Amino acid sequence: MKLLSIGQFAQLVGLSVSALRFYADSGVLLPAQVDQESGYRYYLPTQIPLGQQVAALRKLDLPLSDLSALLVAAPVQVTAILERHERRLLEQFEARRQMLLDVGRVLEGQRALPAVDAQYRQWPAQQVLSLTMSAEAETFHASYVHSVAQLHEQAQATDVQITGGDFGLYHSQEYFSGPLQTEVCLPVNRVLTGQGRIRCIHLPAVSVVCALHPGTWHTFSATFGALYLAASQAGHQPETSYTLGTPDGTELGFFLN
Repeated sequence: MKLLSIGQFAQLVGLSVSALRFYADSGVLLPAQVDQESGYRYYLPTQIPLGQQVAALRKLDLPLSDLSALLVAAPVQVTAILERHERRLLEQFEARRQMLLDVGRVLEGQRALPAVDAQYRQWPAQQVLSLTMSAEAETFHASYVHSVAQLHEQAQATDVQITGGDFGLYHSQEYFSGPLQTEVCLPVNRVLTGQGRIRCIHLPAVSVVCALHPGTWHTFSATFGALYLAASQAGHQPETSYTLGTPDGTELGFFLN
């Protein structure tokens, strides 16, 4: 059977030559023959349907691991993989839609920060189970919820009493500037030995400036910015920021030195 050069095969399946090289190196779509001296790659005409399938799936922006699994999956597994990717795309779309709306609101307000009712209070000393996570904006909420669930499982497994609601600590003043590293915390009544990524730490008492956030997590940065400005103008130096769920909404704040 006549072999096709990588250029010919690329045109027939709708992939670039560089994409074919990438998928070959990843083990997704291997050439039928590689010339040992020149390194040229050749494909069989019978590989065209597989190449076209890879090209179609690539347009869906599937992660490489899902793409590889889908090519060899049974029908029921194909459905599960695509449904998982659909949920991922919907989360990303909603996050980006909210960000677009936020940008529009900022521009309409001539980049003005929202008014906040800044409150000052004392954050009590407490013992907490802690797990550090890192996530992009699109997956932040899901990652945070998963981290909280892991902390609850650890508390239940070690038979300790949970003494308060979970909260997140952010040791950078920039919120959602690239991957966000968050220390997810769950207050407990006694010291424990950490397990795996979960630590047990003591947080000392500290003064905080805080306010209830009126919107969703997508607009945290605006409230954090307004709080930071209010505290700075009052002569304080805001440091680590935090988010804390309350019956009245999400409390955002800064630890003060």
